[in-house]
Amino acid sequence: MKLDLIEFEFRECTESDIDDIMAVQEDAFLHLENPELLRRNSREMLLECLSKPHYTVGAYYKGELAAFSVLYYPYTDAENLAVNLEGVDYTGMRHANYKLCIVKHEYIGNSLQRHLANKLLERAIADGVNIVCATASPENIYSIRNIEKLGFKYNRTLEKYGYSRNLYYKVL
Repeated sequence: MKLDLIEFEFRECTESDIDDIMAVQEDAFLHLENPELLRRNSREMLLECLSKPHYTVGAYYKGELAAFSVLYYPYTDAENLAVNLEGVDYTGMRHANYKLCIVKHEYIGNSLQRHLANKLLERAIADGVNIVCATASPENIYSIRNIEKLGFKYNRTLEKYGYSRNLYYKVL
């Protein structure tokens, strides 16, 4: 369904949105041709993404969560994408992950992924972040196209989360 962006309400998600977020994630997996395109996040991880300092923003259409996206501040090397960068010195830089964006199947094609990512980047800048990292499956041409249109640079392909992933970064 093609809609004008002004028909969507964009707002920060809270813990009260967790069931809707889980439903959007499940909807995505129902429609994936290849389940390796996306990593399934646990309820606990998504709840963590809804608490500070992390930032989760949602796009709502007539009160329904159509899409959400997560800016994640890693505190372990397992979740810190910056430690995987090759040839990029991020010493002294505040970093965060553009962790996730899921658009409910019926709302694909409304530029929600890019619009939500821009909201995350605005928050990252306001939070003093200097570099944002993201991963995408090498097979996920739509996410790769969006990430590159946002100005992220490809760094390398690596094994992450048990899957092959392209690693991207953007200096703010």
